[in-house]
Amino acid sequence: MTTKNILLAIAIGAAVATPAALAQSSVQLYGKLYPYLLSEKGSGATAVGAPKATLAATPTGSNAITDTTGMEAGNSRIGFRGIEDLGDGLKAIFQLEGTVAVDNGAGDLFSRDTFVGLTGGFGAVKMGSIDTIFKNYGDTVGVLGLGSGTFLSSSSVLRKTGFGTSSASSFHLRRANSIQYQSPEIGGFQAGLQYSTDEAKTATRNPRLLSMGVQYDQGPWLVAVAHEIHYDFFGGSANAPSAMRNNGITDPTNSKDKATQLTVEYRLSKIHRFEFDVIRKDYKENASVAGRFESYKNTAYLLGMENRWNSQWRTAAQYAKASAGTCTRIGSACVTDGLDGSKVTLGVGYFLSKRTMLFGAFGRLFNGASARYSNTDFGVKPNPGENITHVALGIVHGF
Repeated sequence: MTTKNILLAIAIGAAVATPAALAQSSVQLYGKLYPYLLSEKGSGATAVGAPKATLAATPTGSNAITDTTGMEAGNSRIGFRGIEDLGDGLKAIFQLEGTVAVDNGAGDLFSRDTFVGLTGGFGAVKMGSIDTIFKNYGDTVGVLGLGSGTFLSSSSVLRKTGFGTSSASSFHLRRANSIQYQSPEIGGFQAGLQYSTDEAKTATRNPRLLSMGVQYDQGPWLVAVAHEIHYDFFGGSANAPSAMRNNGITDPTNSKDKATQLTVEYRLSKIHRFEFDVIRKDYKENASVAGRFESYKNTAYLLGMENRWNSQWRTAAQYAKASAGTCTRIGSACVTDGLDGSKVTLGVGYFLSKRTMLFGAFGRLFNGASARYSNTDFGVKPNPGENITHVALGIVHGF
């Protein structure tokens, strides 16, 4: 964390403690810290010369991820949030949240959900850097509350392509410069709409995002449907081999990537939770040059559960699977053999108190012969066909 960020945090902390500030609004300091020891290893990379999918990188025959043991902190975070009663049911709300890398003392202040808005009988409006409706309406169970930003996240298989390593294909990222509306809950139903502005617009490109969804949350059932559209993100081209790309500055091409997800959660006495997700992704570009990328589609599924056995023990398990999908190129063949992937995740937590938990977790990501799905915590991307194994032990403390 830089000196400037530290001073800013101190100033905000001082404001929280000032009676004058509290007279106007209620401000809360909160956070979650969870460092963990992690073993990460790659294995089974596809041999040199093996057949590969059209959109995939050439197999290397070697594993890129070495057997490494280190410490990570996931999305350990600290934040400030507050609310001011403006009268007649109208309230002002804000949140400032950032990461705290408790493993090495670094961090990025206010890099997570950071916004200001209004809430009332009409619902809530927020403006800032915010997780999308699509992200929030899916993967509701998670793994011990620790999945986001770690090897435990299901998004590494569910919400991106299996070829390439660019995040341009991802449908699970927080979006800056966003305005978001959430309706009031009526009879268990709620809807949301989010738009991320086109500040990077040029004469030929207009990158922007639209995310929307509706959910029903009543009794033991939660059912949600969400849809998201990325204009001129080029999730396909950014991950395809360079000769097939359409996203060069001079290319007269546009892209429209979209995804639709269905989430169903069943809760048994608020103790046992079960989830099923299905997601359909469609990446399309209006290319005209022979051999260039035109489209890619695939479907992914998730089965997950979290169980509370008593006041101390909790377990979680997930299985995610992505199909190889289908693709097209302009005037050329396109095959997707080996672009499938799957992931198994297991976790167990033991609560020392309501705020402190010891946990252990195991994860295994299986890449098809051409795929490069990645959930690495130490930053090295896998080679085609390389599987990734994780074992972690850590502690969580929330405040």
